[in-house]
Amino acid sequence: MPLVENLERSGVLNGRITIVGFGLLAGSIAMAVKQANLSVKIRAVSSKETLEKALELSLADEFFEYESVEKWVKDSDLILLCSPIKHILKMINAIAKCGIQVAGDKKIVVSDIGSTKEEICKAGFALPKPFVFVGGHPMAGSEKRSVEHSDSAMFENAYWLYCMPSAENSPNNKPPEILLELLHFLGSRAVQISPVEHDFVMSWLSHAPQLISTSIASGLSPAVLEKHLHLAGGGFRDMTRIAGSSWGMWKDILETNRKNVSTALGVYAQKALEIKSYLSETSHCEIQNEKNLETAFLQANQTRHSLENGRNYAYSLYEIIVQISDEPGAILKVLQPLSEQNINIRDIELMKVRENIGGILVLAFKNLSDADRAISILESRGITTKKKV
Repeated sequence: MPLVENLERSGVLNGRITIVGFGLLAGSIAMAVKQANLSVKIRAVSSKETLEKALELSLADEFFEYESVEKWVKDSDLILLCSPIKHILKMINAIAKCGIQVAGDKKIVVSDIGSTKEEICKAGFALPKPFVFVGGHPMAGSEKRSVEHSDSAMFENAYWLYCMPSAENSPNNKPPEILLELLHFLGSRAVQISPVEHDFVMSWLSHAPQLISTSIASGLSPAVLEKHLHLAGGGFRDMTRIAGSSWGMWKDILETNRKNVSTALGVYAQKALEIKSYLSETSHCEIQNEKNLETAFLQANQTRHSLENGRNYAYSLYEIIVQISDEPGAILKVLQPLSEQNINIRDIELMKVRENIGGILVLAFKNLSDADRAISILESRGITTKKKV
């Protein structure tokens, strides 16, 4: 059974969505809804200080503190739990005990955005009627956390993993309509996965890599740290970007997925020691075990290249490279003619620009035809452009 399902939208998103824990991801969801002027009421549930920020940013219609559970559960159509894992578990327990009564067969859908799924889904799937729980994990985010950094395009073209209350993943076991509508509105691709498989996969692709990044940044030689850190290039910066992540958030992730993470980290560590052994077997300036080291590089190259787009995108994007000069308005000269021709740019990245010389602008498009048209338009204006391979 394929993991990724082709789930189509079935209607117009409406109702009342209650978002519990108003940080970066919650704020980004609310911002996208508000900017689109949908017929959706957003309820913000958070601390008093955060609610004041949400009000200031006009991200919600109703505001509640965490303790007012019965008030913010009542009349909700969808409840999204967006706080750290341990707090999500606490809120699930509070929802289970709130004793809400609903008319007829109305259901209240509850989901979350937690980075581990086994413990959360075990608690969520046990919620009594009228609640229906779907585990969730959007593959998007940032090392930044607060609502002030909200981004309405945060989930565009990103995977949103979901876990249904079933012992078996089935293509017909779709999320409730209101949740599915929200995911598609946000531009996400819904992907069904079991809680057990989710935590195993994430330990290798996210949780262990976080600890590796942390170990690099925390294990740096004091001599380098004190005197030469400013010389760090792009490689070191890329490897340690997520080392800026919050311990408060990661504490919950590691506690709820510690066995999987420990296993993955052990294998990564063993591989590093294996590569270290190749360097130990040297004679003067030559690596005696050069072939094994080369094989490791080739395997790593293949894995890296197989990522294709490298940004957690659910769909392949078609990228072009544009040469720009170092002068005011250089980027506008590239973007304006594409806008005039109604070509939609799905992502943009400005590479390092050399002063008085120029740099590289990387543009990404959903369709190959858009990429080809963009190249043709820009080249007709004398702008050097080529496809990125």
